[in-house]
Amino acid sequence: MQNRKFQVICDSCCDLPKEDVAALDIGIVPLYVSFDGKDYKRDYYDFTYHDFYQHMADEKDVYPKTSLPGFEDYQRAWEPYLEKGIPVLNISMTSRMSGSYNAAVNAASIMREKYPDIPIKVVDSQALTLYEGMLVREACRMRDQGYELLQAENRLLDIRKDGRAYFTVGDLSYLMKGGRIGSLMRLASVGLGLKPIIIFSGGGISLCTITRSRQKSLSELVKQAAKYFSDIKEDPRDYYLEVGYGLKKDDGEELLELFREELGKRGLSQEARLSQIGTMVGAHNGPYLMGIAMQKKMKL
Repeated sequence: MQNRKFQVICDSCCDLPKEDVAALDIGIVPLYVSFDGKDYKRDYYDFTYHDFYQHMADEKDVYPKTSLPGFEDYQRAWEPYLEKGIPVLNISMTSRMSGSYNAAVNAASIMREKYPDIPIKVVDSQALTLYEGMLVREACRMRDQGYELLQAENRLLDIRKDGRAYFTVGDLSYLMKGGRIGSLMRLASVGLGLKPIIIFSGGGISLCTITRSRQKSLSELVKQAAKYFSDIKEDPRDYYLEVGYGLKKDDGEELLELFREELGKRGLSQEARLSQIGTMVGAHNGPYLMGIAMQKKMKL
């Protein structure tokens, strides 16, 4: 730890398990969530993901609201290192879908006045949830290999383009509530109960294809994720892979097995982690979202 050139901090949308946060020595800046619009609780610290999703499942007509970190949250996470003269690398969720990055940039400008000689770098991961967490892991690998802060920042900005995620949802009402699907898709979904396969890449989302049942959506999800490697002619063993679930771990395990089978059909193989998708993405997609994230491994 004494040889580290910087400390890695990220917002709570990275969705890394607490045991991984402790093992990697990462600081977490919380975003906030509320079910009543008044009482906001800290993501990561004040509740479990399971309890959050169970609340959504039990109260189907209540849509949680999210809020950004405040200056005090960044100060609390950064200052213990800045006081010791340790530079900070802060990684934020995509700026195209949240103000978390801009909030961190503003906080950094204030903190630099107090610590003008200690570098603070804020990186827009252009990612969310498990995909963001993969970039945080890569930042930790660079830190532990003795990279300089600026060198690590530049590498992150370069490799973030080499990842993506595919996901589907159990209930389109959450996406509709957040205004994240177009009006035509909204009308169709009300009448037909469509299940979209959505691609997240480059910091934003786009529609991949549409299915008409939950089981077909899972089948199509694994096909699209596996097809990506066939299309780009790359080996999934060169990537980090994670299968994510919301409320039900059993659903995640089913999706993981389907993904393994689909890779096998294409003559591909690579183990994937199974992880729970966290609050910030779940709040806007519902308790039954499912996804597959991938990020190319960096050569150190």
